Amino acid sequence: MHRARQYMRLHRFYISEPVGLQTEITVHSADLANQVRRVFRLKQGDSLIVFDGSGSDYECRIAEFAEESVTLNITTSERSRFMPARNVYLCAAVVKKDTFEWIVEKATELGVTHIIPVMADRSEKKSLNEARLRKIAIEASEQSGRGDVPEIAEILTLEKCVELLRGEASERKAEITLVALHTESDFSPRPRLGGIESAGLFIGPEGGWSPEEIELFHRREIPLLCLGKQVLRAETAVIAALSQVVFDVNQGFTLT
Repeated sequence: MHRARQYMRLHRFYISEPVGLQTEITVHSADLANQVRRVFRLKQGDSLIVFDGSGSDYECRIAEFAEESVTLNITTSERSRFMPARNVYLCAAVVKKDTFEWIVEKATELGVTHIIPVMADRSEKKSLNEARLRKIAIEASEQSGRGDVPEIAEILTLEKCVELLRGEASERKAEITLVALHTESDFSPRPRLGGIESAGLFIGPEGGWSPEEIELFHRREIPLLCLGKQVLRAETAVIAALSQVVFDVNQGFTLT
């Protein structure tokens, strides 16, 4: 119990270099070195935790600082608190900057493995800062105890996004269950997501999917799901849908 409390007090950082079986690692990142030394004011001999996306957390002791790097002695390792149990592709329509950044943060915390911004017919914003979205996803993984960082794709059209997921399914030789959220769809049938390996959720912009996009879903045999009678904001729909998918596999709940 004491070790768990001590572990949680340590600052946790994502590094792109794989740790593997190394007992010492030099992280070549000016941003990380600055964050550790000047933002958190850690010094030589202090302990911190790093993770490299492999699902393990490494407790380290700071050995040496340089201007654009920090050398760490790895003392112990253990599994990260949380790793996604299935591949979840969030295909979210591009919305205003602050809202989409919030979506990325919360989707990361909930365990989405791939975030694909979709340029929908009713998307008012036409671009996103991909570097900033990546930074937000990293910080959310650091904070939440997640052992990896979700992949964030470039903006795609809805047609291209569907093609990408079909291609992913073919490459993985595993079905990806696709579902589109739509406020005007029937409540049933709702797909049962328990036990599946991969799921793809399409969530539209403010104003919903256009008639042409609805027709595309019908044509590509992607079922439309309504979460309730109320009209949800895009970010609320993301949380509501992902919660059911994530807790279905982690807690035994079923989307029925």
